[in-house]
Amino acid sequence: MSAPSLLGLEEFRAAVRAAAEVYGQREFVVVGRGSLSASLPESAALLRMTEDIDLYPTGEGLDYDVLAGLDPELGVQSDFFAKHGFYVQRVGDWTVMYQPEGWEERAIRLEVDGIKTIVLHPIDLAYNKLEAGRDKDIEFIAEALRCGVYQLEALEDFIRQGTREDWKLETLLTNLKKAQALVSTSPRS
Repeated sequence: MSAPSLLGLEEFRAAVRAAAEVYGQREFVVVGRGSLSASLPESAALLRMTEDIDLYPTGEGLDYDVLAGLDPELGVQSDFFAKHGFYVQRVGDWTVMYQPEGWEERAIRLEVDGIKTIVLHPIDLAYNKLEAGRDKDIEFIAEALRCGVYQLEALEDFIRQGTREDWKLETLLTNLKKAQALVSTSPRS
């Protein structure tokens, strides 16, 4: 795989322009760690280190088979990756399926050369990461807590108020406790 790159607004813009050109679309939702390159471009470098920017096009009449055939043009083996050191990963709207209500209103809206983007708000990114619960996601939340991007109590309140399913609430709170434990046991780098 590739090594993580430090992403900022210029990298975000390059990814959006390339996605618009390759997919022939003018509206995208940006999720995942790479979304911080637009929503918090001045946040700690460690938080913005990633191999990719995750996004998906929105709109009517999308042909997902056609889109899938175009994915390699922005992937790990692409010219885009060779030039920029990171790749664009097309995901789907399933990534926000269980987000708390109002995520679209909280999202940051940015336009890049007439291409509309909806960028997941950092609090919704935290929810998404805690929902996924992979080791790298828990470590991300721990670092974001250390850096002050999130306050533990506010994040816990957001989870409690926004989670619609009891089983998911338990998972999210367990993952938040894991992140909190990492903050408590790891010195800040």
